[in-house]
Amino acid sequence: MAQEIERRFLVHKDRLPRLSQGERLVQGYLSDLPHVRFRIINGKTAILCLKKELALGHRSEIEFRREDLSLAELRDLCAMALHPPLAKTRYRVPHENLLWEIDVYEEENEGLITAEVEVPSPDCPIAFPDWIDPRAEITDESRYANINLTRKPFKQW
Repeated sequence: MAQEIERRFLVHKDRLPRLSQGERLVQGYLSDLPHVRFRIINGKTAILCLKKELALGHRSEIEFRREDLSLAELRDLCAMALHPPLAKTRYRVPHENLLWEIDVYEEENEGLITAEVEVPSPDCPIAFPDWIDPRAEITDESRYANINLTRKPFKQW
């Protein structure tokens, strides 16, 4: 089972690089514990992911990918979600040997932009791009968790 260590941050919106070639994601949850999440990428590919929280920022993860679901099956998947799925566009930006994923949220979460970086170890040093606010780490702030953004979207805060 794969493990990941992620750290999440808010961004300085006015300093973001020009973002291009993003993937549109529709993401919903079928179960709270363990987290059973689906993602629909660019309206075509579906990924089902089972995640278990191990410690702050550490999770175990198993993914299953399908490329051949029909539009009706994708709609049915969204209808099965515990809460309305969220939509966002994800951009990947390399910086100093790390890959940052910038999520620009849409619809009920419009206005929220977050960035995350996966690190090999908890003590891995991070060279922050100038568009990241290192003091605005949201890794342990539950309201920013995607599952919670489906329950209580950003526009309702």
